[in-house]
Amino acid sequence: MRSVGTESFVGVRPGLRGAIARHWSLVTVLGVGVTYMVVITLLHTQAVSPIDEPQYIDYLDKVYRQGIVHQGEYLGALVRELFACHGVIPFGPMGPTCGADLSDPAAFPYGGVSSAPIYPPVQFWLARVVGDVLGLIPGVGQLAGWRLVGTLWMAAGLTFCYLIARRMGAADWRFVAVALAFVVSPYGYWTFSYVSTDAPIFCYGAIVLWITMRVARRERSGWWLVLLGVIGPLFKATSLVAVGFAFVYLLVDRIIEARGAGGIRTILRAPQVWLGLAGVAANVIVSAAWNRIIPLLAVSGATAEQGVSSPFSLDLFGQQFAGFLSGVPQWVVPEMDNVALFLPLGWLAIGVVLGGVLVLGRDSSDRALPIALLVAYLIGAPVLVLSVVVATGLYFPIPPRYGIALVPGLIAVALPLLRNRWATRLLLVYVAGLAIYQLVLTIVLARWFA
Repeated sequence: MRSVGTESFVGVRPGLRGAIARHWSLVTVLGVGVTYMVVITLLHTQAVSPIDEPQYIDYLDKVYRQGIVHQGEYLGALVRELFACHGVIPFGPMGPTCGADLSDPAAFPYGGVSSAPIYPPVQFWLARVVGDVLGLIPGVGQLAGWRLVGTLWMAAGLTFCYLIARRMGAADWRFVAVALAFVVSPYGYWTFSYVSTDAPIFCYGAIVLWITMRVARRERSGWWLVLLGVIGPLFKATSLVAVGFAFVYLLVDRIIEARGAGGIRTILRAPQVWLGLAGVAANVIVSAAWNRIIPLLAVSGATAEQGVSSPFSLDLFGQQFAGFLSGVPQWVVPEMDNVALFLPLGWLAIGVVLGGVLVLGRDSSDRALPIALLVAYLIGAPVLVLSVVVATGLYFPIPPRYGIALVPGLIAVALPLLRNRWATRLLLVYVAGLAIYQLVLTIVLARWFA
């Protein structure tokens, strides 16, 4: 008599082994990357990241009770205690002494006013629900559970980066080396091991690029980009960088295709280009609508003055060109990341963005991608500056981390450039060194902020 259970089990195992064999580079990246990020996250104390993590934790703490955080709202008791008793890395405790009266909001940074109302609640609801489930795992706890959501965004984004790598015929050790270089970079450290609004934008950027490449080859409808344009600002306004990159990519792709085949009329008649532009327009409209809603929900006139805005000037505006390249992915927190060990990451990023255009010529399978990436890195920050100026009338310097939606493109362009096996091996050794450094740094910080 045949055993149905045994037959089914035997039939599944070869299929699973076959899938692992076919996608071994993705399995390697996720296995190493997720393990590394989980360990880093669980080693963190309750000291918070300086990349606005207290504001995000406050949002997560309140989302069940009130749905959103309102403009003019003060930080709650949880975050005040984190400021006073655990502090901000690397600056230490802020506000009153731990155990003292924490009721005066003016004693805390930014007058104790939340700066998080600019964000729609979607990602915070997701992070709270998923993070609470993760926090039930023995030894994790609520704050670590919220932080571990960043690892899930990282894994999802890397999966779409892998799909892009497969399209380019580079889903091998090159993908493993370049993807893990991003994971262990300061970008990865501060974005995925703490509560961060940049984590979902990395995943979003990877999805947008994967869809865009399929739209360019007429494998998917351009209407997907319109839908993604609507979805992006429901997470963060910097999603504009991703759909803007998609539009530039499609435009450059059609220009290359039109050379000698119809010229400008071919470009103007391409529905992909117009739908890519519609995706940008949809993103801008949804962001503008949310900016109109924010003051309608305000509970007071109090504002979180962070001291980074100033009147707009052409001189300041000009400084933003290539702003995304100035620290990608070399640093996020200058006080912590300004070490020589991270310099090769900056060199690698600049080399990929500039070298991709020079090296990947007519023999490249996707000539539009490196050109579009260079354009996006040059004008991405200025475009975001203009959007802020239009919305607020003030100049706000755009930090390099706001270009995280371009990292999937950076990974994709790096793959065909990394042709030498020894270069790939050297990069893997460098990645291992960075991972050890970040682990040691985390242990040291845990002792300092215990």
